[in-house]
Amino acid sequence: MDEDMDCPHISEAAEKLKLDVEQIRATLNNRSCNVCLRVDQLWICLECRQILCGHNAVGHSTAHYEFHKTHCIFINIESAAIFCFKCSSDVEPKDHDNELNRLRQFILYNRGPSSNNSNKKRRRKKAPKAVKPKKTSFKRGPRANKKVSVPNNENDCYMNTVTQTLCGQEPPAVVPKLALKTVVPKKSLKAKPKKPFFKRGPRTNKKVGISNSGNNCFMIAIWQSLRHLKPFIYCMKLFKLYEISNNNSDPRLQDCIAQEMWKLMVTLVDWQKPVGYKFREAISPTALLQIVCKIKPRYKGFHQHDAHEFLMFTLETLHSELKDEKSKLLLEEGVTNLNPNKIDTLVSLMFRGFLLNEVYCLNCNTPSRKRDPITDISLDVPDYKNADPSISRPVDLLTDCLARYFEIEELNERNFYFCDKCGSEQRSTKRFWMNALPNILCIHLKRFRWDQTSRTKVHTHIKFPMELLDMSPYFDDTMRKELGGADTYMFDLIAVVVHDGEGGGSGHYTSYAVDDKDDQWYEYNDEKVHEVDASLVENLQAYMLFYIKRDMKVNFCDTDSQND
Repeated sequence: MDEDMDCPHISEAAEKLKLDVEQIRATLNNRSCNVCLRVDQLWICLECRQILCGHNAVGHSTAHYEFHKTHCIFINIESAAIFCFKCSSDVEPKDHDNELNRLRQFILYNRGPSSNNSNKKRRRKKAPKAVKPKKTSFKRGPRANKKVSVPNNENDCYMNTVTQTLCGQEPPAVVPKLALKTVVPKKSLKAKPKKPFFKRGPRTNKKVGISNSGNNCFMIAIWQSLRHLKPFIYCMKLFKLYEISNNNSDPRLQDCIAQEMWKLMVTLVDWQKPVGYKFREAISPTALLQIVCKIKPRYKGFHQHDAHEFLMFTLETLHSELKDEKSKLLLEEGVTNLNPNKIDTLVSLMFRGFLLNEVYCLNCNTPSRKRDPITDISLDVPDYKNADPSISRPVDLLTDCLARYFEIEELNERNFYFCDKCGSEQRSTKRFWMNALPNILCIHLKRFRWDQTSRTKVHTHIKFPMELLDMSPYFDDTMRKELGGADTYMFDLIAVVVHDGEGGGSGHYTSYAVDDKDDQWYEYNDEKVHEVDASLVENLQAYMLFYIKRDMKVNFCDTDSQND
């Protein structure tokens, strides 16, 4: 586009800019990409004021425009150039007195050393002239009667006394020098209350990170969490596809996620620091990423996606592939009358539980129960955005969210239940009971809400137990009596996934997981791995929680100790 031509979209951006130009100027102080923390080639979106790296860098500004089609005008915070994605060219406004040009002048005036003009010659500042020190004046002023001279010895004391007696004055008492020094007692300092300190240690080389090839932190957070689930990893190590050990050239394995998933998990678990290892080195899951994008093309590109959706996709795809492979092996062995839906895999053995869905007819007092399989439990998070901040409220607990999930719900007129006994739609109640607990309990806290056209986030802190999560209260009375020891319904926390940001289409995912060998928690932030305290983990704004049943944890810890 020629610069003399006026872009049709830039006038809209200039009108909106008049309302919040000061806020945009304040945003420019943050000179780093909101996604990858890059500090050069940065552009700011004039629609939502997000700072992102340019299309010639990693391209998060391009991904932002592709996700929000109306956010097309960007301005370079180093050169003040304006780029329109809809016109695919640099543009320049005609009006030279509007707020847009004033903002450009502000950018050019306040740009840092990383700007494009940093290599230009600059005038040397003249050295300040040396200021001659003032001479000390030794002029003696008139005699002052404000200060009383103190005698230095007995003769001086005697002469002063005689002089003051002749003048008719009362001689003062002799004051020793030590008496003139007033001793001020020190005030006892009250100890200030210590603020809670959640320690985050330096980078460690005990664990290895996974390289981020472009906004796929949601994948890395899930992979690092699965890596710490010992029962799942144990089954993965035992798992080998029949074609892997017999025929690696089988074309069916080209699009198989199970094989590359097995390789990545084994690599992460068995990794040991090599000689000359540097922190910047990490594992690159290129093969697994290509297969994931081939199976689900929406994961291509640089868009941010939901980590919970990716976990469900991974488990469902893995379960489907293993089930199909197991069916083929059974057919080769002569088993033909097997229901494919009843074939178990390592996914169903580890993650699958069962809910008892009960609908109770209020007319004939007849319950109707149905057993439904689950892979995770999604809990609602209360939103206090419009609540009165002056009113104190108790801390929200994970057990409170679970209690609301399993409480009785009355069905309204829109979804009346058709009772078979009554033969018509009747008023009824609905509730869930736990029927069978999974070995690995995945809890998803629903923090994202759709608000008109945008996806907002609920930042309410949910306090979760680090160990001994009791799931027995969510069984019915009959099932509760059939439960075994406490280890069969008690769960311990193993991993946490955290989303840092505002919306579901942006932000950054990190994961936290504990190693049972040394009881140490680790933070996985793409390539970077840090040791952290448990006190930091229990105060996280969790998005997903992974718990392991206590009897499974004890059994696998015993297995590891025997292997050692």
